This record gives sequence, structure tokens and C-alpha cells, in this order.
Amino acid sequence: EILMQEPALQTSGMQGQIGDAIKAVNVQSITNTGRMLVGLTTRSMRPWVTDFAAPMRFTKPSEDWAVRMRTNLTYYKGNYAAIFILMVVVSILTNPLLLFSLVLVSAGWGLLLTQKMPQTITIGGKPLGPFEQKCGMAGLTFLAIFATGLSSTIFWALGVSTVATSIHSVCHTTEFHIVDGDEFGTPASEGPGNA
Repeated sequence: EILMQEPALQTSGMQGQIGDAIKAVNVQSITNTGRMLVGLTTRSMRPWVTDFAAPMRFTKPSEDWAVRMRTNLTYYKGNYAAIFILMVVVSILTNPLLLFSLVLVSAGWGLLLTQKMPQTITIGGKPLGPFEQKCGMAGLTFLAIFATGLSSTIFWALGVSTVATSIHSVCHTTEFHIVDGDEFGTPASEGPGNA
């Protein structure tokens, strides 16, 4: 009996640690993180029409392509992040199964994480406490991710965004004096002129 009780104690200790970690992740912290990321992206975005996509700013890359790429990746990082996010959102909205599964998974996690008094539910005669419910929801989430192709959608959006970003950053000229020299670790006066 003593040997059988020790693994149970270890399991409950591990469940307690994982449960504490899951409790630390709440909807408010996820929302705050999302707002922070959106704020960082929008603050670092440059004007779309007059700067980012201005036709007169595109030229054939020459031997200065590496300088252009480095400068543009730093200067337009907010625009590039917005393009990636837009690609992911469009991909999700054009795939009804993926959209439906994300809504269901989000609703399930929302219910689990916002419960004031965790409820024990019974499935097949076995009671499931809050920890088991969250473990089950994690399993359903991973199943939904692989069954609906969310991971391939994100990698597709990442690939398309990377190609578009690379082409834009190499072909778009940027006046270095417009870019804050601190972003590169050098004073603005020491940087290249027209990249």
C-alpha cells in the first residue's frame, strides 16, 4: 500500500504544479499581451501609401541589396508584421472548418479559464476536476490544430510573408536619415546615404 500511495502523491504534486501554472494564465493576461503586441505593431508601422508602397521608391537592387534589406527590415517591421497577421486572418476566414474549430476551441478555453468556482463534470461515470478538464481541452486543442490544418496555414502565411518581405526589402530604397540611427546601433550621420 505504501508503494501505491507514493506515485499518487507524486502525481498530485505534479498536477498541483501544472495546475498552478495553468491558473497563472488567465484571459486578462492573454488580452493584455495581445493589446501590447498590437500596440507595438501599430506604433512601428510606416505610412502605407506615401512610404511603404510608393511606386517611385522601388528600384532594381544592385550591390547594396544587403544594406537595403537590413535597413528596410528594421524600418518597416510594423508593416511586415501587419502583412503576416493579415495573411493568417485571411487564411482562417477563407477556411470555414478552421474558423469553426477556432471559435469552438476559443469558447471552450474561455469557459474553462473564466470560471469563478471550478465545476466537476462527469463523463462516462468518471468525475473530471478542473485539472483534468484543462488537460482534456489541451488535447482537443492539439487535435483541432492538426485536423483543421492550422499549423500548415500559419506556415503558409509565414512563407508567403517572408517572400513578400524579402522582395520588398531588397527593392525598396530608403533614405537612411529617415531611419533612427539608434535602431541600428550607429549614429544616423555614420550610416549610408541612399540605400
